Amino acid sequence: MDINELRIAFTSGIPVEYKAHCQKRMLERNISRKDISECILHGEIIEDYPLDADNNHEASFPSCLILGINNCEDGALHVVVGFNGRRIIIISAYHPDAEHWEADFKTRKEE
Repeated sequence: MDINELRIAFTSGIPVEYKAHCQKRMLERNISRKDISECILHGEIIEDYPLDADNNHEASFPSCLILGINNCEDGALHVVVGFNGRRIIIISAYHPDAEHWEADFKTRKEE
């Protein structure tokens, strides 16, 4: 996925859908829509998922994991975003932890 294409779409008024599970977790984790926006606009793609399934719409959307640093109170944020050119789907958002991620929050620790 191309981060610049995603950013242009995000700022141009293309529909953005927040998955229900994601909204629930955002509330639990104190993550705001502004945090999500900042992550998309200023973060970097650290993992790319070319054919991630969106089961609720029975379609496949390319998606990616974006890392935003210092854009929220906890310092680092991961956001999983799906984008098919017509709609952006915010799939998940969480603060990466040292148990699962290296210090750069870009590299998964091996199990």
